[in-house]
Amino acid sequence: MAWSRTAHRRSAVMPLLRAALRRFLSTESSGFPKLRNLPYRLRRAAVPAARTAVSDYLISTRCLPSSHADSITALAPCSLHTFLAGIPAVPSTLPSSDLPSLLRRHLSYHPLNELPFFLESIGLPPSTDSDLMFLTDHPSLLPTVAALAHFGFPWSRLGLLFPNVLLQVPPDLISARLVALEESLRPLPRAAIIAACLSFPLLIENDLSSSAPLVDDLMRAYGGLGPDLGASNDIDVFLRVCGRMQMFYDAGMKVGSIGGLVGCNQRVFLELKEERIGERLKFFKRLGLPGEEAGSFLLSNPGVLDLDFDDVVISVPEYLRRVGLANDEVDVAVKKHPYVVGRNRLENLPGVLRAMGLSHRFLEKISGGGESLRYLSPDFVLEDASYDMEVERAFSDRMVKVKVEMNAQHVDTKLEFLKSIGYGENKKTAHILPVLHSTREMLNERFDYLLERGVEYKMLCRIVSVFPKVLNQGKEMLNEKLNYMTLDLGYSLEYLDCFPALLCFDLENRVKPRYAMLRWLQSYGLFKRPLAPATVLANSEKRFISNLYNMHPAAPKLWLECFSSRIHMEYYLKNIQSQHPDNE
Repeated sequence: MAWSRTAHRRSAVMPLLRAALRRFLSTESSGFPKLRNLPYRLRRAAVPAARTAVSDYLISTRCLPSSHADSITALAPCSLHTFLAGIPAVPSTLPSSDLPSLLRRHLSYHPLNELPFFLESIGLPPSTDSDLMFLTDHPSLLPTVAALAHFGFPWSRLGLLFPNVLLQVPPDLISARLVALEESLRPLPRAAIIAACLSFPLLIENDLSSSAPLVDDLMRAYGGLGPDLGASNDIDVFLRVCGRMQMFYDAGMKVGSIGGLVGCNQRVFLELKEERIGERLKFFKRLGLPGEEAGSFLLSNPGVLDLDFDDVVISVPEYLRRVGLANDEVDVAVKKHPYVVGRNRLENLPGVLRAMGLSHRFLEKISGGGESLRYLSPDFVLEDASYDMEVERAFSDRMVKVKVEMNAQHVDTKLEFLKSIGYGENKKTAHILPVLHSTREMLNERFDYLLERGVEYKMLCRIVSVFPKVLNQGKEMLNEKLNYMTLDLGYSLEYLDCFPALLCFDLENRVKPRYAMLRWLQSYGLFKRPLAPATVLANSEKRFISNLYNMHPAAPKLWLECFSSRIHMEYYLKNIQSQHPDNE
């Protein structure tokens, strides 16, 4: 009788075992420890044997329900692999029939760290940090998992609720909230409730009353997608809807404002890829639309999601004139920002407009939606695709020389970065490329960081056009220089528009030593009139020493001996502080 129960339990999880085997075979060469401690002939049999041994261990030794143990071992092939790699070397003469008993004996003397198995089985990385080793260390974890599994939550998706729900919400409270939520979303199937909770865990974390706007949004969204969806019991379909709702919430739309727009946008919520939706939200947010407006604009004009921007080439300023922007305004912007001239892709239009300071003008043209969105249509762009041949020829000639001097692949990736921030294919852009010495990802990261710090977009593009090596510095160095400029020197970020080279000078061996010298002179009343950073930093060493001599004849000697480098300055200031401790 016991054997039949075991056989029934094993047969019930065979689909899980087959899926786990496929996952194991696909990860055989993915970086997990090799099974060099096992004879080659035993390695194929070792995985199912280990699965059985660990499952029996969890049931008999750790007193886990058999359904929990089977789910954990069936969905954790990587952890099984690591477990097998950690046992002592197995003799090559060991019969395959003795392998199960060897594994059971090993588990008898070496307690299993259950957490990696559990975490992997619920869809999390096995290495997720936690103080748990045994699942029973947290008294409510297993009852919580049991409550969710009883309701119908897929075991492999429970990682979406870890740790806030699985470790912090009592199981009886979870059950009560699920019942209340099911009642509020009636007559929707249970799959809809499960998908909503996996996508929005706060539905379980908090009382239903605090999530009323979200529940209303979900009810209207599900209802607006038609009876076919309502009759479906496919969790993945409901998860797809919730995932797209979350994208619009993340973009800035308020909870409670989406449900009414879902019905007329079934294709957006059921068919379109999330990548396309994310790209369009990012496009309009970069144009200057607030997140809430960008989301509602897309849902009110879903046709924009079908437009393909990737391979559509525009020419600046010709395209902007065709859109209807004032010629005088475009001419002034081009004269002030000549690096935007030339060919670019339509997907980079937000960068072009922000670099010119014309985003608001373009938004005025398309804000009405409908017919005005033709300006973003490939047909409109290709209708009269005129280019400045002189600009194109100058760019091509320069690029030939640049690619001879540099790796052509690296040149192309850096060019794509410059075009993404608004630069066109022109001679100025080609001259900048050899100065940039980082990957596209690193250049993007540093550019975005300067924007986050508050540097205006068009000012930053202007800085890059004059001093592109600004972007060759890491975020940490840029942070130190900006902090020194704003906190120590007291200048605002707008000063970079006057003197962008401030971000290029060596902070430790030029900027700090020179200002330390000037502060020392000021403390003794030898220097009263403040000097602009351009005067302090842009002058050569010889000119700087000459200026010091004009302040006091002995100042150059002090500079060379005590301040001219970071080492001298730190040594001198340390001695001064030791002699005058009261000044600290």
